Amino acid sequence: MKDLYFFVAHLDDFEISCLGYLFKNIEKYRKINIIVASTWPPKIKIWDQNLKKISSFFSRDLTYINLEYPQRTLMSYLDDLKDDFYKQIDFSTPFDIVTHDNEDCHTDHLACSLVAGGLFKYTNRYTTIYSPSSKNFKANYWTGLDRNIYELKKECIDQYNIDNEQSYTKLGYYMQNEEHYNIGKAYYLENFVRNDLEYCEAYRVLKDLV
Repeated sequence: MKDLYFFVAHLDDFEISCLGYLFKNIEKYRKINIIVASTWPPKIKIWDQNLKKISSFFSRDLTYINLEYPQRTLMSYLDDLKDDFYKQIDFSTPFDIVTHDNEDCHTDHLACSLVAGGLFKYTNRYTTIYSPSSKNFKANYWTGLDRNIYELKKECIDQYNIDNEQSYTKLGYYMQNEEHYNIGKAYYLENFVRNDLEYCEAYRVLKDLV
């Protein structure tokens, strides 16, 4: 079996963008690693609680590692971040990576994309995630969510508060309405006219060795 590495920039990125992938693919993996590049004090306790909920929901141990860089600084530490991330990889076991897309507008997300891209040729599957700061996201992989996983996702995200963020404007919320939580469905409906899923997440698979 393979290992799986989720490599995301922030505490909260996993809940927002990755639960559908885990939901659909969890049985394929020997070990599941969640590697978060940065930390931010107001999020730490929330993430710890969310991780326990997610592990309990799936009845699986999830390995969590935080690389401890400050939020919004990852582009300034690109070489160090690359070194720290690569040290987490077990190259003796085939592995897949799920990370940020190279069209993402958030510089921390882009830094993770640049770092993870260096491992592209070593992966069996390389997948990028949709995030609220994505642009020109070219989805080609969709995961349907049942009501229980959707409610878990919403419950986890709702614990965070935009007022505790480093947002310059403090405008908006983590998710503004029901459609924003379920934005992957818009991508799905555009591409599967004869099918319908109540809840959906969108991804981009750049490489898939089967």
